[in-house]
Amino acid sequence: MILFLFYLNRKFISYGKSVNYFDFIAKQWFKYGSLIMLLVFVLVQLGIYNLLNVILLLLAVIYVDYFGIRQIPQSVNIISQKIKRNIFELIENIELKKPIGFFVLTRSDPQERKNRLWYLFLLSTIGIVAFYSRYIFYQFDMFSLSGSWISDLESVIDFDSQRWFTNGIQNFGELAMINFYGKFTSVSSEVALQSMGILEAVLISVLLFWVINKITYSKIIAPMIVALCYSVSYTIMPLNITYILQHQALFLAISFALPAMVIYLKPGIMHSNNVNCFINYILAFTAIGLIDIFTLVVLVFPFLIIGILTSSIKHKVTNLIAIGAYLISLMVLFIIYGTACYHFGDDFILFVHSSLMSVGAYTYFSHLIVSYEKLMVYYEYLSYFCMICCLLLIFLKNEKWNAAMCFLVYFNFLVALSEIDSSWIDTDLVKLSLGVFIPILFGIAIALIIRFSYFIYTKIEVIKPVFALLIIGGVLYSAVHYQTKEYKKLRKTDDIPRDIINVYEKITSSFYPYSYAVVNDYTTQSIGINKHFFIHYTDFTKNYLKRDSVYFKNKKNKKFLQKNPEYVLPKSVLVFVYKKGDDKTNRIIVNCEITPLLLSKLEKLKKRGRKVSVFYESNLIKIFEIENDPGESKTDDLIF
Repeated sequence: MILFLFYLNRKFISYGKSVNYFDFIAKQWFKYGSLIMLLVFVLVQLGIYNLLNVILLLLAVIYVDYFGIRQIPQSVNIISQKIKRNIFELIENIELKKPIGFFVLTRSDPQERKNRLWYLFLLSTIGIVAFYSRYIFYQFDMFSLSGSWISDLESVIDFDSQRWFTNGIQNFGELAMINFYGKFTSVSSEVALQSMGILEAVLISVLLFWVINKITYSKIIAPMIVALCYSVSYTIMPLNITYILQHQALFLAISFALPAMVIYLKPGIMHSNNVNCFINYILAFTAIGLIDIFTLVVLVFPFLIIGILTSSIKHKVTNLIAIGAYLISLMVLFIIYGTACYHFGDDFILFVHSSLMSVGAYTYFSHLIVSYEKLMVYYEYLSYFCMICCLLLIFLKNEKWNAAMCFLVYFNFLVALSEIDSSWIDTDLVKLSLGVFIPILFGIAIALIIRFSYFIYTKIEVIKPVFALLIIGGVLYSAVHYQTKEYKKLRKTDDIPRDIINVYEKITSSFYPYSYAVVNDYTTQSIGINKHFFIHYTDFTKNYLKRDSVYFKNKKNKKFLQKNPEYVLPKSVLVFVYKKGDDKTNRIIVNCEITPLLLSKLEKLKKRGRKVSVFYESNLIKIFEIENDPGESKTDDLIF
């Protein structure tokens, strides 16, 4: 989808500008990603949230952003003239018998197109590596169907009922984005929740490449190493491998903060005036505040202060504009959360305190090659060395390393902050955020090495692509070779939760909503919210045969069924039968002792003439379908 939008942008809109994929993703995510967050919030408050409304409003804003408010009255004429000109060019090129590639390829010189293909390869490599590096941990996942997973799923689904603050006043922005992500990609809420952690990892990997590309003179080598290190380096990063697939509001908020930080230090990147920058900052900071107050207050604000002290003089005005936008965003968030606390009778100070802490975040880094404290000492020494190099280049060579210097100072600030014992600062969250900023330190260090070996680097300009490929292979080989031992220490978890999520996705795509019921344990009830009826095993074994008898006896007696709706059966009933009992890693209650009783009930239904068939079967689960009204529940049967 992103690549298709980039193609349309280069083909018909910004074909005169030189923009690569990483620029496009970072800038559009900064502008329109934060806008989507705010649109979802506003539409939920108005009670009109759905995918269509979000897309229509987003397109309207993009339309205004492209033409500008002053040119909106003339926009129709501008579009019609552009269409006429393109049609004329099309006819002319057809008459000149231009090759098909001329009409398909974007308007750019061959060298720029070659560079763009190279960046496309790098982007694809980063995306694939980041995705796979997280996917391989599914067999060790402890998050799926856990208590916090189910609670998050209920909150994600609750946005469809136009409710934002349901389980108290909290930062629900990330869960709202998960809901939108599920709608936009046409996947179920549970799959969206399950895959959000991977999506965040891929997004941050891409953004880290872009950050190093912008704040240093290295455009490929250092950015590529940084992106890959974040994806595959687990033994030198403060990450919780056991819960590495868990989505984190902290990481989603940082994905908005990273572009804001770079643009704050290098305002010319956006190619927009101060008014547009001011609006974009307000949108981004407000979106961050809706996602994670901790990131906005503890991470972003110190960076703004450090940035204005280290940035060049010509950027001071735009820095002050960004700080002004930050203060306005705080006021907007104060009104939002203050009003919510007043409405629900919650204590505002208590809300702020709880927002700066995270119950779900903890730091247990047993997988690190050395202790966390010793590792941070090494990184601090590296940052000091890089700071000295940056200062030398800034003052002696008059080179622009101010942005890199800001990130180095900021890194040391975070390390110091992680050691502060305060009830208002969650040091676990600070340590997790260091997992994003440590790769930036690596990138700056590598860029400095390249800078001081520039006389050699320029001589191998021709083989830079080959060198980049060797770097990719070297990083991946090192990750596998030196981390296999720690990887093998991980304990595989039960496969039932993953199997349940997969089969529920199949059920959702196969059956029409509320035309069927599912017989299962209470642990899985949340998955079926707004999708189907739920029957617990106890209710099924005690009452279903009686309901079946009464229903089919009075199936044509509509008056009886209207007076006694408790006997009405769904068109289909799906009965989950588990083949594997409880173990220590199981997160759902699976009582295999009930299996014979379930099978006996199904046999009795067969003897009554009910159609009972196997809908799904794996090594862990077998699902029987009871068709009370054949052909009236599955989507394919209803359509075709």
